[in-house]
Amino acid sequence: MNYPKIAVLTFPGNNCEAETVRALKNQGFQSEVFLWNREPNELETFDGVVIPGGFSFEDRGRSGIVSSQEPIFQTLQKMANTNTPILGICNGAQMLIESGLILSDNNNIPAIALLDNKRTNEQGEIIGTGFYHSYRTLKSVNKKTPFSNFSENIHIPIAHGEGRFTLTPEMEKEVIAKNLIVFTYINNPNGSFQNAAAICNPKGNVVAMMPHPERNTNGDPVFASLWNYFQDAENFELNNQTVSVPNFANIESEKLNSQEIIVLVRLKISDKTEKTFENVLGLKDELLRREKWGFILKNAEKKSTAEKITEIAKIIISGELVNLNKQWVVMKIDGEWYDWNEESKFEKNKSRFNENDCFIVEAKEDFKGQEKQEHLSHVLPECPIQNITFGIYWEVPANKKEEYINHSLFSSRVGNIIKIF
Repeated sequence: MNYPKIAVLTFPGNNCEAETVRALKNQGFQSEVFLWNREPNELETFDGVVIPGGFSFEDRGRSGIVSSQEPIFQTLQKMANTNTPILGICNGAQMLIESGLILSDNNNIPAIALLDNKRTNEQGEIIGTGFYHSYRTLKSVNKKTPFSNFSENIHIPIAHGEGRFTLTPEMEKEVIAKNLIVFTYINNPNGSFQNAAAICNPKGNVVAMMPHPERNTNGDPVFASLWNYFQDAENFELNNQTVSVPNFANIESEKLNSQEIIVLVRLKISDKTEKTFENVLGLKDELLRREKWGFILKNAEKKSTAEKITEIAKIIISGELVNLNKQWVVMKIDGEWYDWNEESKFEKNKSRFNENDCFIVEAKEDFKGQEKQEHLSHVLPECPIQNITFGIYWEVPANKKEEYINHSLFSSRVGNIIKIF
C-alpha cells in the first residue's frame, strides 16, 4: 500500500516540526521535515503539506509576514489550486493568512488579518493582550475540509500572541455565509470574530488553525480526518464556495495630531527587522526603521517649548521608555527636530528629516500605547502625559512612499492605519 506522504514545511524559527511529524506518523502517514529552501518542485511530490508552529524569522514585522514572502509559497499556491490539503498551525496559520492563500483580492492582498490577542471579562473590559498560553475546547463547525470531518470536541493547547482573526464587516458576512469558519472556541481566548479558531479558503482544502492539535493526543482527530480524506478523496465533498473579495482600495492616511510630540527610538546596533525587510523588498541599505512614541501632554497649550522639552527629558532619563545604552533618541516638538546628546539633553537636530519619504504605521487598537501610559502613570510621580501612542516609523527610498506602503510594511485592510507628517 502506498501511504500518503505529508511534508512538514519548516522555516527558520519554527519549533513544532517534530511533534507534527510524530502526530502524522501516528495516523499512518509517511512524513518528513521539508525545509523552506529546498527545490520548490520537490514539494509537489507530496500529497499534503502541514506548516508547523513556532516563531519563524523571529516574528519580525508581523508574525508570518516574512516567511510568506518566500518563493516556496508560489509552489503552495499551485498545490492549493489542485486541491492539495494544506494545514497551517499557529505560526503556519499566520503565514497562510499573510500569503493570501486563505482569502485575498485579485492583487493577492489578504482579506483577513491575525491581530494581537484581546482577552476580556464578562463586562467587556480588557484583562490581557499579547502572548497567551492555555487549553481550549474546539468544535468542528465545517465538516467539508480534510482536517475537520469529525463530530467530537477537542481540548488542545493554544500558544500565540497574534491569533485574533479579524475582517472588515463586509468580509465577516461573506465568511459566515460561505461557511469558511472551520473550528470555533467554546470559550474565546483572544477576541477572535465569531469565536473562530480556524478558517479555510473557499475551496476548503487550505486551513489556517491557531490552536495546536499536534501537541497532545486530544488533537488526533484532526490528523485522523486527513487520513480518512485520503481513503476516498475523489468522493469527498469539499466546501467549494466562491467568495467575492473587493480589490483593496488606495490606503487612506491620516495627519499626525499637531499637538503630539514625536519621539523616535532607533537601535545603536543593526536593526534585524529593518534588514530583513530590505531583503524581502530587494533593497540594500535603503530602509530606516524606528519605534515611534507619541505624547500629548496635559495642558500642552499653556506650556512653552522649553517646558515641554523638560518634561519629555524626565521621561527619557527615567529609563521607562528607552534604554539609552542601546538606543538613539530624536524628538519632534512644535515643528522642530531635536537630538538627545551625551549630556542628557535635547539639542536641535543638525540634519533634517525628509518627511516626504516617511510614514508611521499604528495599530487601530493601540494596546502598547495604552499599556505604557498606564505604567508611566504608576511609576512617575505627577506624570505629565495625557495620552501615549505607539507605532513604527519607516523611512523609504526617495519618491517611493506609495510603492512601499504595501502589505509588507503595513497590515492592509484591517488592523493598522498610516499616519504622515
